[in-house]
Amino acid sequence: MSEVNSPDSTKPKSRKHLVARLFTGTLAPLLFLILLSITLSFIAPNFATRGNIKQIAVQAAVVAILACGQTAVIISGNIDLSVGSIMAFSGIVTAYAFNHYQISIPMGMVIACMAGLTGGMVSGVITAFGKIPSFIVTLGMMGVAQGVAGIISHSQNIGNLPQGFNVFGFGELFGNETSDGIPYAVVMMLIAAILVHIALARTSWGRSMYAIGGNKEAARLSGVRLTWAITSVFALSGLLAGFASIVNISRASVASKDAGVGYELDAVAATVIGGTSLFGGQGGIPGTIIGAILIYTLRNACSLKDYGPEHQRVIIGVVVVLAVLFDRFGPGRNRKTT
Repeated sequence: MSEVNSPDSTKPKSRKHLVARLFTGTLAPLLFLILLSITLSFIAPNFATRGNIKQIAVQAAVVAILACGQTAVIISGNIDLSVGSIMAFSGIVTAYAFNHYQISIPMGMVIACMAGLTGGMVSGVITAFGKIPSFIVTLGMMGVAQGVAGIISHSQNIGNLPQGFNVFGFGELFGNETSDGIPYAVVMMLIAAILVHIALARTSWGRSMYAIGGNKEAARLSGVRLTWAITSVFALSGLLAGFASIVNISRASVASKDAGVGYELDAVAATVIGGTSLFGGQGGIPGTIIGAILIYTLRNACSLKDYGPEHQRVIIGVVVVLAVLFDRFGPGRNRKTT
């Protein structure tokens, strides 16, 4: 009798596949981050200081929040190139409201999130109902968000933010004059990461994202409402872009229409480096957070070694390309080509 259908015969293969996916998804970037940190602690003496580690975490927070939304979008088989511009737009809208309507800080946070949610939802509706590739839709939304932000701000930075608003960029939870706390930027990053991880891993909505990314037609036949699902995942991405704008303008003390330039690429890079497949249907938030921290560890290392922005772009670009190649050809990965 054939052993092909025997449950016992499939266990080793299944276990091996799961181990391979775990390694490529989370352990690989984590091990690389650990090895990189150990190496840098020897060749760059200032790297391992408490202040420098905290600086890396705070700098990574904005991109990590954006990348949480990007992860959900990419898992669904789409991509969002507008997150940086929507973040800048949300920051401009929030700063404008602070200056012209004297709103409270909590209301400003709500406005930032709602502005981002609106931009993301527009992209989602056009992608889902217009059946247009998300690459094109979000590329267009990138320009629209940048343009509207420039119109609102008259192409000027908007400052004069409320007293106390800078706590999101520089304040620390449980910190005081004699002891360090947890930066609020990191707290906000962890909140976003935990909530999106739960949504993806523990809800029917999350399962539908993986199903759509794995096989859209099969997901539709199994009862997934594609238009609602795709709209909702872009809305989530926009909401998180608005949330990230709170940290971003708090750290800069001004809102700028150009604040998000390049952030969409960093968000995609963090997602891919963290093990999420660009082909959809595979990935997760823990790896994405590791990917964001890894990117800013590399940036920090370049700064400590006096390498310019050009060197940083080359190094991070090479890492991203290697991650994509590993995604395409590595063990246990998704090898779809359509």
